[in-house]
Amino acid sequence: MRPLTDCKALVVDMTHGGKVLCEELLKRGCEVHALDNHRTLKKEEIDFLNSRGIKVFSDEKDLKVEEYDAIIVQHADPTMKLFSYALELGVPVISHSRAVGIIVSEIKGSLKIVEITGTNGKTTTANILAKIICDSGGTVLIHDSLSTRILKDSGEFLLRKGLSITPANVLKAFRLSENYDLDYAVFEISLGGTGAGDIGVLTGIYENYRASFFRNAFNSKLQMAINMKNGILVLNGDNIARRFAHVFFGRSNVYGIESGQEVKVKRIGEKVEGVIEHLYTVSGGEVNCQFGFKLQQNLFGRFQILNALGALTAAASLGLEVEEACKSIESFKGVKGRALAEKTERGIFVNCSNRGVNVTAMLSAIDEAQSLKGVKADGIVAVFSGSERATCEIIDTPRLGEELKKRDIDLIILSGALGRRLAELGIQGEFVENLSKNEVERLSARFNNPLILFFSNEA
Repeated sequence: MRPLTDCKALVVDMTHGGKVLCEELLKRGCEVHALDNHRTLKKEEIDFLNSRGIKVFSDEKDLKVEEYDAIIVQHADPTMKLFSYALELGVPVISHSRAVGIIVSEIKGSLKIVEITGTNGKTTTANILAKIICDSGGTVLIHDSLSTRILKDSGEFLLRKGLSITPANVLKAFRLSENYDLDYAVFEISLGGTGAGDIGVLTGIYENYRASFFRNAFNSKLQMAINMKNGILVLNGDNIARRFAHVFFGRSNVYGIESGQEVKVKRIGEKVEGVIEHLYTVSGGEVNCQFGFKLQQNLFGRFQILNALGALTAAASLGLEVEEACKSIESFKGVKGRALAEKTERGIFVNCSNRGVNVTAMLSAIDEAQSLKGVKADGIVAVFSGSERATCEIIDTPRLGEELKKRDIDLIILSGALGRRLAELGIQGEFVENLSKNEVERLSARFNNPLILFFSNEA
């Protein structure tokens, strides 16, 4: 019997891809019920699902758990009685990720899939890898937090903008690309991996925020290692992510600046230089060679080096030529909002807008900027704007406030709900109601050559 076919399934969480899964399960002959536990569905959406034969519930009390063959959940309180009843009654409970993996594994054919997760660097790593693949002559589907598109030697083809990176949208992106002859697919995924990947990349876990049915980011990302049964796991050795190698069924390739194993950095100067030793490939081969690449000057910080190393390791694991991959990295110009530095008339402006909820990444950028004071800048300016949450992540504002007090930042500019909260926590700075780049540069004009770090989750 094929899994997730001709069964009665309950899909929990209609906010993060549940509707996509319901439609796919219908195609597989399942009777499907939906639990809108966050109560975010509009009446017209409920009416549409009902018209498709999908019964929608908003309260777990109305469910008869014993009737289901499988329960599929993403974001939900694990203490809901629904799940304890399922455990008692012997009803399997799996994640959206696992369900997507089951379906994609059946329909992907010879397509090589790379799944990328982590709390930092997913989008940049995915884009570097997609560029490497395209430059090598491959046709690749890339689905990231910005858009879903096809890259091939003849150009870039946009399929959809703004599709979230919740696991179920791997299926959505896959369906959007069905008319293209693909060699590879690169999926950025918010919570763990589906298990359908030939390569699974974990860029690191720097914030263990509360997340999904699995309680926190660490356990959610761990699903990458649990769901993959074949293929290769690519891990950041400079982070706790390296521990996933010990619970993974298959092979692992570990990269890092300090603690790389298969991909090791030997020197960081004008170029990043290192060695690859005993790296496993999906075809069963082994790679041993030296590597070196020079990042574009607008790519700011240590995380950008790690992103490049992660993409290089994934490319080598796919069997792509290391020397050619390094050339692709050298011509990569970055991703908007992902620590891109811009030289202006009034200093250096670094757009770190995507780090707006990640305290560790924000502090790392500040520390790196401070190391450049007196060398490339005469003042460090940090701008904090936006809200205290983005998607399903909530910034640890008290921790950020305490850490900022320990650092000698020349000027802090505050705006929005995040800035207001930091001011309440005792952070001294200039509060600006209507923030703009021009206003930031005006306030920074007290320095001759400031390095301005712009943090916001409202890019």
